[in-house]
Amino acid sequence: FYRAFSKLDCITSHIDFFSRTENLEEKVFTQDIIYVGGGNTKSMLAVWKEWNLHKILQKAYEKGIVMSGVSAGAICWFEKGITDSFSNELNIIDCLGIVNGIACPHFDEEKEREPYVNDLIQKEIIESCICIEGDCALHIKNDHEYSSIDFGNGKNCFRVSREKNKVKKEIL
Repeated sequence: FYRAFSKLDCITSHIDFFSRTENLEEKVFTQDIIYVGGGNTKSMLAVWKEWNLHKILQKAYEKGIVMSGVSAGAICWFEKGITDSFSNELNIIDCLGIVNGIACPHFDEEKEREPYVNDLIQKEIIESCICIEGDCALHIKNDHEYSSIDFGNGKNCFRVSREKNKVKKEIL
């Protein structure tokens, strides 16, 4: 994180929950951008809720602070996310709810992701899912304008849904 962003002339910092925790509101509200890395989504959200960071992040979003992230840090902003936080299987978990819908990262990078999403949609467990391929970013503007940003490898973000009893994959 520090190596990557210091090259961009950013002033970087992080929150450490495993030593003396600083004033979270003061820290978050002084940022222009919040970036969340990958990891175990379930554990991350549990720690955040214990510290009420989820409420602080909601307020920060409402104040116009840009929210971003990769993997767990990408899906945490949605109502729900598809995660591999559990030992040997994918699951849907509740996330922060700042962005409507369900998100799935690593859509093309982990072979079980696409069949899992397709099965959830075919069985009508979920209506749709925002699926993000590797080497691609999802940009959301004004809560409803979705677009893929490809990092030069022909990757996309998709809205996967069901239409006429078939799974439909639409590029965002």
